Amino acid sequence: MKKFTVTVGIPAYNEQKNIEALLLSLFEQKQLSFDLTEIIVYLDASTDNTEKIVKQICNKFPIVKLIKGNSQKGKYYRVNQILRMTRTQGIVILDADIVLVGNEFLENLVKVLIQDSRALLVAAHQEMFRPKNFIGKIIYTNFLHWDYIRLSIPGLHSGTNYYGSATAYRGSFARSIKIPATTNDPHFYLYLSADKSGGFRYCRSAKMKQWPISTFQDLKKFCKRSLGKPDITLTKIFGQEHIDTATHVNLKSKIIGTLRCLLSEPFFMPLSLLILFYIHYASARTVDSNSRWEVVSSTKQTLKNSI
Repeated sequence: MKKFTVTVGIPAYNEQKNIEALLLSLFEQKQLSFDLTEIIVYLDASTDNTEKIVKQICNKFPIVKLIKGNSQKGKYYRVNQILRMTRTQGIVILDADIVLVGNEFLENLVKVLIQDSRALLVAAHQEMFRPKNFIGKIIYTNFLHWDYIRLSIPGLHSGTNYYGSATAYRGSFARSIKIPATTNDPHFYLYLSADKSGGFRYCRSAKMKQWPISTFQDLKKFCKRSLGKPDITLTKIFGQEHIDTATHVNLKSKIIGTLRCLLSEPFFMPLSLLILFYIHYASARTVDSNSRWEVVSSTKQTLKNSI
């Protein structure tokens, strides 16, 4: 019997620091229950050496392919391309600024699709490196606080557990959807599309890591993004009730997550609450509806020596 076929797609813009390490790490992944048929880098008109690095790897490994965009369109424009163009049974989309933990990352992620016929979208487990600078540690603690909360949600079936940095899609599902150009929150569209059929899954055994935002300047850029903010297009497609249910976090999970974070980061936790108030304040005032979000450079640190 033929194995489940998988394509890995990587949307990339100016990722010269990490793209080589990520691509090479994919060749170290175990393929017990699936066949990795191709790895495609969708280049979003990079201006650094990302293209040169990927071409060098393509020459050595025919399984790696490069699709070059002539103008910068943004991550989710490239995600749309990947979802519509790929013909394999499974599609794994990875951000270029992540590192896969262990050589069973893909196996654990894809196996959810193979073993669960109702699974349509599988989110990997995301963890953050702890920055060394003072402001970075405060911001990190704020994100850690939220991680403790979202991972306390019963069953983990929540829109808050879909980050989009590493995701597996069932091919038939991926090819049936197209992110609307009018939505300000393409990320949430993907979650809601899977969730309406009960197809969202969270895989804690597929772990990846990346650098969090670690400067106040980058935090301001992040707050301008449209993630989690009211979206007329999504409301028309899915209805406000579905959206409210998908984003609801029960009080018990909030209390448990807060206590766990306080035990983990007793010094930085109180300071991180100030950041939390700032995020809510700044996010409410500014919304960047442009799909080409401003790049946050502090998350692009070199990863290959981080684990």
